Amino acid sequence: MLNFKIISKEFSDLLGNPSTISKLKIFLEVVRVFNRNKIIPVLYGSLGLYRAIDELERKVNDIDILLPDEFLTEKWNQLLNIMNDLNFVLKDKYEHEFIRDREIVAFGKVRDLVKLGKIDFEELKISEKDNAKFRELSPEQYLNCYKFMLRDTYRQEKRGNADKEKIALIEKYLKDNS
Repeated sequence: MLNFKIISKEFSDLLGNPSTISKLKIFLEVVRVFNRNKIIPVLYGSLGLYRAIDELERKVNDIDILLPDEFLTEKWNQLLNIMNDLNFVLKDKYEHEFIRDREIVAFGKVRDLVKLGKIDFEELKISEKDNAKFRELSPEQYLNCYKFMLRDTYRQEKRGNADKEKIALIEKYLKDNS
């Protein structure tokens, strides 16, 4: 069996689980609105991880986006208006989750990257796809975040082995691509 390594992110983003590709398109739709307001969000969570390690054929449950912290505090109403304009409805105020047609977009604070993986926001790679500009973590940065999250007992009880499985995927990717 032939195994081709896909070089182009543009091409590899077209392949994969249709539900995951749909979520990537929704992410880009949301990002374009923030870009118009001079904000470059961060693609995060499983969707960001699977894009970083070329595993978009895997299923993703939601879309995680990190924003400047003030959007989850003093600029919360601005975030509500942006998501409302995109026909999303607030699902969970405390988790900062919005829903549209069973698709969930959840927002977090960029500052959490510093806590989780000691990652400097300004050092994140900036990518552009379909006129949407966003920041992405590297596989190494995701590895640091997921290893840190293993310490969170509540998260581990809630998610089971999901974080350990992701760590194994990242480590395999890094080994295969070193």
